[in-house]
Amino acid sequence: MLKWIPYNQFNNIKETCKNSLITLYSAIWTDGPLYKKNEWNYYTRDSNKEVALKCLHKSQESIVTLIDEAKKYSTKNEAFQVLYGISQNPDTGNYILVQNNSINLANWISGNEIFDDFIQEMQLKINNRDDLVFEWIPYDQFNEIKETGTNGLITIYLAIWKVGPLKKNWSDEDNWSDENYLRDSNREVSLKCLHNSQESINSIINEIKKYPTNHEAFQILYGISQNPVTGDYILVQNNYIWNSENEKIDDFIRERQLIFDFNGVMLEWVPYNQFNEIKETGKNDLITTLL
Repeated sequence: MLKWIPYNQFNNIKETCKNSLITLYSAIWTDGPLYKKNEWNYYTRDSNKEVALKCLHKSQESIVTLIDEAKKYSTKNEAFQVLYGISQNPDTGNYILVQNNSINLANWISGNEIFDDFIQEMQLKINNRDDLVFEWIPYDQFNEIKETGTNGLITIYLAIWKVGPLKKNWSDEDNWSDENYLRDSNREVSLKCLHNSQESINSIINEIKKYPTNHEAFQILYGISQNPVTGDYILVQNNYIWNSENEKIDDFIRERQLIFDFNGVMLEWVPYNQFNEIKETGKNDLITTLL
């Protein structure tokens, strides 16, 4: 139930991150949101609820923009991101969207407004328990970074993601809330570093859109990061088993892997040193067949 929430209802307000358009805070909402456990119960309040406060800078200058932003949120209580209500900072006059997911709201602040909008859009589309939680991942979350291959456009690394991806806690299937997501800590991931990618944000977003959103897919994209030294953006995914060092071949293999289902055959690049006891069985002007 969306409602107006007086600012004095919030305690323990702490800034978590910001960009030029918004500042995010965590806070305790004294009264808490209205909810009912099932259709037979009266509404009750979840008191002293931890919430996320999304403060929209200079939002008092454009109420229409504020309302358009609020309309992006699902009206379903079981959505991944729930908008409880709207508030206002009495000192600055800035309006505030009050929502759940304090566990993850900060993980779409990259410092780039185009990326921030896109990541938020991805998270707002989560409406299924099998959907991935796409995030901005700070580069300092990675340890044991090792290069595994490169071509003209990308370099691939293996790394350990310290906090790891968010995943649904299936031990309580009836409770789909931010508290019911867990981190798969110290997860081995692949880092696909896109050279000079800071020069074309839209091309990165188009690349991201090619990945499936289901966590059971063969290739999963957990999120995006950025190398603070080179400025190159990085796609963080579960595996990366192809690298021929030929851009066109790599693109083709990647496309086939992205549409792979578990009843099909996995196309991959196979290093020549994987073969033993090679014997010629036939040839013509165009090909030689080996066994």
